[in-house]
Amino acid sequence: MSLSTTSKDRVRVRPGEAVEAVNPVQRVAAPPAPPPRRRRIPARHAVNERRRSVRRSVRRVDSAPVAPRAGAASGSDLAALLRRHRAIAAVLAAYAASALIMPTMTATPVSDDWVYARSVEILLRQGELRILDLSVVTLVFQVLWGGLFAGLFGLSFGALRLSTVVLMFLSGIACYGLCRELALDRGRSALAAAAYLFNPLAFVLGFSFMTDPQFTALLVIATFFYARGLQSGETGERALLAGSMVAALAFLVRQQGALIPFAVVVYLVLSRRLRIWPHPDRRGVALFARVVAIPAVATVLYYLWLVFVHGVPIQQESFSHSVIKAGWGGSWQLIERLTVIEAMYAGFFILPIAAAAIVGLPRLWHVRTPLGWTMLAAWGALLAAGLVIFGQDGRRWPYIPQFVGVSGLGPNDLEGGGRPWVVNSATLEWLTGACAAGALLFGLALCRNVGAARTRDGAKAGLVLTVGLWQVVGVLPPSYHFRNWIISVDRYLLPLLPFVVCLGLWALRDVRLAMPIAWLGVAAVDFISKAGTRDFLVFQDATWDLARAANAAGVINTRLDAGSSWDGYHLWEYSHANRIPQRTPGGAWWTNLFAPATDSSYVVSTAPLPGYDLLALVEYSTWLDGDPTYLYLLRRWGVTGPP
Repeated sequence: MSLSTTSKDRVRVRPGEAVEAVNPVQRVAAPPAPPPRRRRIPARHAVNERRRSVRRSVRRVDSAPVAPRAGAASGSDLAALLRRHRAIAAVLAAYAASALIMPTMTATPVSDDWVYARSVEILLRQGELRILDLSVVTLVFQVLWGGLFAGLFGLSFGALRLSTVVLMFLSGIACYGLCRELALDRGRSALAAAAYLFNPLAFVLGFSFMTDPQFTALLVIATFFYARGLQSGETGERALLAGSMVAALAFLVRQQGALIPFAVVVYLVLSRRLRIWPHPDRRGVALFARVVAIPAVATVLYYLWLVFVHGVPIQQESFSHSVIKAGWGGSWQLIERLTVIEAMYAGFFILPIAAAAIVGLPRLWHVRTPLGWTMLAAWGALLAAGLVIFGQDGRRWPYIPQFVGVSGLGPNDLEGGGRPWVVNSATLEWLTGACAAGALLFGLALCRNVGAARTRDGAKAGLVLTVGLWQVVGVLPPSYHFRNWIISVDRYLLPLLPFVVCLGLWALRDVRLAMPIAWLGVAAVDFISKAGTRDFLVFQDATWDLARAANAAGVINTRLDAGSSWDGYHLWEYSHANRIPQRTPGGAWWTNLFAPATDSSYVVSTAPLPGYDLLALVEYSTWLDGDPTYLYLLRRWGVTGPP
């Protein structure tokens, strides 16, 4: 069939031919148009045309969006990040500002952190890594970390204190990230970080060079990475390796750092994520290695160095002897006491959050299973029995005061009974009741989640709980030294603080909280922390100033008792090297342990002492105590000489 088209696109059919269906919209393609003729540019305009073309291309490049380099954040990205996480940014900014408000660079040690400061001094001045015989902890990373800050800012107690502040700051970020891993929103995660950082025990220890805050900071960071490592894929593998590296550093501060990867393995086995016996698979072996290999290598290398190169410190050997001497009976008695004390301190740690959870009490009582009710009943019975037993002895919270006590924050290691009380007996009764109520609410929040459906955040909460419970075990070994004296000291409980806060908020994730009350509670606690820490550092500074004045007047250190820090820093190595027996019969505990070489002819005290004359009276300022407070320089009757 032949088709012809007219100008109107009609089809003509020749006679005798069949008609085929034709698409009415079909068109015959038009012939291609000839290429456009190039406009000829006169020679005198060619250069100008090229310049205009270059300018247009430059404008196009300048106006195009430029992708940021990998690993680098632009200013707008950083601003967006801060806006998205403004709550934790405000918390961290407030903590960083605390270093400016506090007398951070005070040139005095805190408690017995002079023991660790001396190791840093030896490292920088003699180039030798040495752990003093008084130290019962591993200490290696802390010495190197403190040495870094001392190298940057000068060797001083203030620079070493700053190293702890920075590490605690980093752990605040990790605490926030851990709560985000537990599926908490940004507001509650920031609240957890604030309740951790500004708790009086954490805050005052954060402005020291003690091992407890440095270990706790590394513990929180390691737990965050381990929790993040539960997710599958390359991100989880990298997080597990990061967690194991930080756990190794934690062990190189305190021995209970070895419990971190051990607890992670225990959780993985109980949750059936890890099968290592009797038929381990390749995936399980790889997971096990990522969790424990680095801490295990660090542990082995440390003890090889300690035993065959450095020598085991005397106090570490005596510590082992004290554990053996206690036996099963003494150990069980210590466990009973510490269990009650730890439960009451858990209530203290979570107090601002517990106050905010009162509005959600009707929902809190919905415990899911009989097992949950049984556990809650046992928890309540433990608290009640502890209140009765300790109450019969006249003991009130705080039960093991060292850094948080009736005189404010910081130890009272000075003759004369220490600083005056800032709370009365009635206040202690209220505090004891409040801590018990907070502990009961914490137990209720956890028990109501027993039997809940399995979720990803629930699995991570199980990991956090397992690590926390093994740190409860970690409180026991160092407490043997105090079991027949004061049971233990509160700084040993610091590693439990972040776990109580994070797990408490996770357990309350579906319960309404009065957030303004929570933040007001944290603000009130923050004020007490700042005021108490400032008062303690000022008190320490005034004590050392008075002791230096006595030195300037001709009093040598073997005749001066100016508290545990002064005596230990100036006299322990001299006393130990010369094997000097105690020269102050009936003196304070530190003159026996730290400074047997002093005869205490001159004493810096917080009150007049019988048998001593007053030589000088110095007032020091406090924020928590409105009454005037004084330090006394005393001289024993019958002593002749300066001043």
